[in-house]
Amino acid sequence: MKLAIYGAGGLGREVLVLAQRIQHAAPRWDEMLFIDDIAPNREVKGTAVITFEQALSQDIAVVIAVGEPEARARLAEKVLRQGIPLATLIHPDVVLTDCSRIGAGCVLSAGVFISCDVVLGQNVYLQPYSSVGHDCQVGNHSVLSTYVTMGGNCLIGERVFIGMSAVIQQRVTVGKDVIIGMGAAVFNSVQEGVIALGNPARVMRKNDEKRVFK
Repeated sequence: MKLAIYGAGGLGREVLVLAQRIQHAAPRWDEMLFIDDIAPNREVKGTAVITFEQALSQDIAVVIAVGEPEARARLAEKVLRQGIPLATLIHPDVVLTDCSRIGAGCVLSAGVFISCDVVLGQNVYLQPYSSVGHDCQVGNHSVLSTYVTMGGNCLIGERVFIGMSAVIQQRVTVGKDVIIGMGAAVFNSVQEGVIALGNPARVMRKNDEKRVFK
């Protein structure tokens, strides 16, 4: 089976490096390739780039390599609708207890710490050195950026983006489709569909566009 990385941009290149590190430690795939329908190049870092239509004829598992939670959800649905499995990538140095559950399609980068009795939904992306405390739940397609720290018993909804170095206090709930800005300190629960920034974090406006990177 081949590993197809959906997205040939900067995050896609990071996922390629992660996959190569995993492959070096314990071979899993016959080949790696990128899927990208709009990339101008047909090769990135020596790896072929093909369209989704071209990928349908191949024996692949797909990992989503885009940072927008809404786009992650849309691409994962597109892939699963074709009966293609989502690949889960876990860096060899991730700290992960046996009592935690990791959904299909999750990406756990170098230095990630997952405490006990954690549940990650499908297609969750944890960037390097993010930390998830005991009994936390993270919803499908959410993204935790580098150095995010979550206390125990937090509940993170679907399609949430948490920016670099944000801190989430224990027992906080963050609703679906929320953006937490980088460096934010979240002491209280956050309603769904909003953007929260600052220390302490405050709701600034609604997340109507559902876009992180503009």
